[in-house]
Amino acid sequence: MRETIKKLSKEHLVAKRVNRFWVVYYSVGLIGFAMPVTRALFMNLTGLTIIMSTMLMLWFHTPWNRHFIFASFIVFAGGIFIEALGVNSGMIFGTYHYGDALGPKIMKTPILIGLNWLMLIYIVWQLVNRIQTDTFTKLILGSTIMAGYDIFLEPIAMAANMWDWNLNTVPTQNYLAWFVVSFIFLWVFKMSNTKYNNPVASRLLAAQIAFFMLLNVVNQISGL
Repeated sequence: MRETIKKLSKEHLVAKRVNRFWVVYYSVGLIGFAMPVTRALFMNLTGLTIIMSTMLMLWFHTPWNRHFIFASFIVFAGGIFIEALGVNSGMIFGTYHYGDALGPKIMKTPILIGLNWLMLIYIVWQLVNRIQTDTFTKLILGSTIMAGYDIFLEPIAMAANMWDWNLNTVPTQNYLAWFVVSFIFLWVFKMSNTKYNNPVASRLLAAQIAFFMLLNVVNQISGL
């Protein structure tokens, strides 16, 4: 059985196919969200999508050393901690609360939010770490990408019952906090001194950005 799984993985779980899969999967997701008849179903698949995307991406990660594992744990746990602190105090990102789309919560915060932070930080650090410049510039650029990503994410997150903001308004404070928190988490990856070149990571981010951008257009035209 183990050998069969290895053989199937070697034949089918290859970067080229997975990169095509991102396009197909998020295209189907876009259609599913856009159509009222299937919208509720696809909203309920949000948590599963985060798990699947992160695990499939990390399947292609090397090297799995203690520095990388420790940095990943810090970002995962730190993501849950900072979001829990934020949602319970309103002092970091602003006043908001989580819906049910992201699954089980701890301290009013979905556990999967930590996995989402890890997935995004992992991808963005790989992208900016390729640039031939100083570390501070890489961190600034990476944090800017993260904050920009959140601009497209927020309207869809509210429509998909992931979270809601007080008065349905995303405060500027949220984007500033995303920038600062991203800077810290990217620095954690930098300090782990783990270099990697995941062949499916950047395509995953591209697929997600396209998904949120196009879904924002749909939301503006017909609403979600």
